[in-house]
Amino acid sequence: MNEVVLKIENLRRTYLTKAGPLEVLRDVDLSVHRGEIVGLIGPSGSGKSSLLHSAGLLEDIQGGTIIIDGKPLAGLDDNARTKIRLHYLGFVYQFHNLLPEFTARENIALPLLVAGQSRTEALLRADELLTQMGLIERADHTPAQLSGGEQQRVAIARALANRPKLLLADEPTGNLDPKTSRKRRGSQY
Repeated sequence: MNEVVLKIENLRRTYLTKAGPLEVLRDVDLSVHRGEIVGLIGPSGSGKSSLLHSAGLLEDIQGGTIIIDGKPLAGLDDNARTKIRLHYLGFVYQFHNLLPEFTARENIALPLLVAGQSRTEALLRADELLTQMGLIERADHTPAQLSGGEQQRVAIARALANRPKLLLADEPTGNLDPKTSRKRRGSQY
């Protein structure tokens, strides 16, 4: 069996609301192996995004255990969590969060620069991903100059830039046409 890249045990998440505590995750267990694609399906408000945010260390772990690539993540400070996100995780969410003043190429290169790669290496990797996404001719366009589907593909490319061990995606193909959506789901980067 392939190695486990994400292991979650007894994960719990509760939000405090005006009406009182709202438990959205209760004793969730999940294992994801290298190369495996896992889809979370459920109604709106069922905790899918909360699970992804917890697994991606975007929210504090309130209870349970999260292990990424064999490393337990409990008790990490913000700096350590940021390093794990930068070097092990890629994120694609329903809202692309592209920087509006940056071009598509620059948005993709940014996480590589933050990780310490040279500008030349980062831009070469960005162009490689833009080519794979069918967007190389749009490399110098800002998000405002791109369609919603093109912005989503740039966000996917950015998430793949650092070659993450684990890609967490929340409705990653929601803005893509059906043909492009199928093509992206079947791609290897």
